[in-house]
Amino acid sequence: MAFVIASVIAFSAGTEAPGAAMAPSSPPVQPIPPASVAGAMPLSVAWEKRFDNNGRADVAASVVETPDGDLVVVGVTGPTPCLIGCNWDGWIIKINGRGDLLWSRQLGSNGADSFNFVTLKGTHYWVTGTRRVFPNAYQAWLLEIAPDGNLVWEKTFGGSQDEFVVETLAAPDGNFLMTGRTVSYGVQDGKGDVWLVKLDPNGNIIWSKTYDLGAEDGGTSLISWRSDRYILTVNTCTSDCRSVLTPHVFASYLVLDANGNVLKTRTFNEGPKNKFNTIKPTRDGGAIIVGGTSMREQFPSEDTWIVKLNADAEVAWMRIWNSYGRYDGAYDVVQMPDDSYVVAAYSQVYQTPEMNFDNFWVIGLSSAGDMLWSRTWGGPDNDDPVSAILTSDGGVVLAGFRDAVSWPLDMIPGPADFDVIKMTDRSVQNVLPLLFGKAPALRH
Repeated sequence: MAFVIASVIAFSAGTEAPGAAMAPSSPPVQPIPPASVAGAMPLSVAWEKRFDNNGRADVAASVVETPDGDLVVVGVTGPTPCLIGCNWDGWIIKINGRGDLLWSRQLGSNGADSFNFVTLKGTHYWVTGTRRVFPNAYQAWLLEIAPDGNLVWEKTFGGSQDEFVVETLAAPDGNFLMTGRTVSYGVQDGKGDVWLVKLDPNGNIIWSKTYDLGAEDGGTSLISWRSDRYILTVNTCTSDCRSVLTPHVFASYLVLDANGNVLKTRTFNEGPKNKFNTIKPTRDGGAIIVGGTSMREQFPSEDTWIVKLNADAEVAWMRIWNSYGRYDGAYDVVQMPDDSYVVAAYSQVYQTPEMNFDNFWVIGLSSAGDMLWSRTWGGPDNDDPVSAILTSDGGVVLAGFRDAVSWPLDMIPGPADFDVIKMTDRSVQNVLPLLFGKAPALRH
């Protein structure tokens, strides 16, 4: 899942990448069925915990389960209100399987620093993000954290201009890859290019690649595919790239060999805006991608968009769900043990000038992409589930934020909190209310 906080990478666009093959035409917008289809068992909330860093604005971006069943959540913490030039830091917390806080660490320096993703390196945690490095601008930031929360080492990567890393992948050969966006390297036309860096377990660069799709490009998510290939999702902006609501976005995915060379490109540019947020591998040898699209809406309205790839990395099916709100999309997805999917999405259930009122929207899909059930809940401010994982006990953990007063329109989130939710099909307590019901969060 790719989610940059401290610096918005508003990749957006509307023309086809040079040399790219067009994806199949989009399907019609799918009607939303009742809260659950007959016989379908929606997940229930086992627990929900909020974590507040002394009244600051706290936005979670990624979660991972540790080998001992605990959870590590990373994101950003900053002052509120946050004015121009405010000091943001990365924030990492560790909680047990019941959601009880074990420890927290705040790391950063002067300027806007953030943690964007966490993955495992054995029993340690690799955290990637963005750090302001003076006199340069933003650079990619990589940290290794021990199980007790102590910093083992940290490194920054980049040149004299802006670099951002949004996701890290443990490769099959024991090394790691991180992807995002670079301005210092690549075509050098003043626009950003997709950036893919391979690292050894000590954080040393093995190779670095850039990919130019003709405009302002950024990698958003990455998976290992087959035994020696990767699939990388990309968003590209052709104009108005500094506006969160820019309509000029197209999405692509690249199939790469083991050395990062492009084998195949597929581009989606129907309509004013298409964006990919996360790709995950599936047990049939393919993959599933989630994001948002305006293919069937009048911009700035967006719908939740899901693309399933088969074992040849071709589109098997697509679904566009026009949810309850005007501005909707999906951040992450997990495949369940029965091959169904749980999608972590958001829905702006009420339209406000401040773009508030995103609510959690969790969707259950069959293996064929048919909606089995859906639930929304949240409050009057922005509540978004940004990261989702399948846990070792067969449940699902969502990590995101609650009560972000005006995020993402002006990047001043107010007194938001980390929000972590454990969902299970075995829980009989705290069952999610149907449709627009509200489930009050528990403040830790």
